[in-house]
Amino acid sequence: MLEQLEKFLKNRYTIFSIVAVILIIIAVNVNSYFQNKKNESEFLRFVEINDAFAIEGAASDLSDNLNLNFENFGYELIAKSILAKKSLDEGNQDLAYSIYTELYSSLSKSNIDSETLKIMQEQFSENILRLTMELDLYESGEEFINKSSLDSVRFFEISGDFYKFFENFDKANEWYNKAINSDISENQKDLIRLKLI
Repeated sequence: MLEQLEKFLKNRYTIFSIVAVILIIIAVNVNSYFQNKKNESEFLRFVEINDAFAIEGAASDLSDNLNLNFENFGYELIAKSILAKKSLDEGNQDLAYSIYTELYSSLSKSNIDSETLKIMQEQFSENILRLTMELDLYESGEEFINKSSLDSVRFFEISGDFYKFFENFDKANEWYNKAINSDISENQKDLIRLKLI
């Protein structure tokens, strides 16, 4: 039995296989270590940015002075959303609009699961369309609606609100009817019918 074990260990293929396995394990561990270090540095930068948001400062200054681009899209999404909210609180709708449109376009390139993606797209599209109304950006809002592939009651309704705000009542009714014809409760349909002109 000892002889067979000795022959087995002296076999070149066995030695190469063992060395290869050891090298693979070392490579995986080294890669994991550097990945953890990279994630740790991203997280620390994220914490620093959140601390900067807590300090009273204008959103436009923070936007100019902070690098809000991360490799981890989740950190970037949160940081930019906080900055957009801060911009709205300060009455800087232009900056908020810019941030929300950037985030909306970044969402489609992210690897977020489809259900979460749809919810986030609906929320950002609502923010974008409300800001186009506040900023009187009819062409930008209409272009956004036409390019959007969202197929949800909320998007249909906010699109109707957009056109109603700009007194394009035929288009508003068209979007409201899309919402009414969707699979929603009668109570929801009645609430949307109240918006028809």
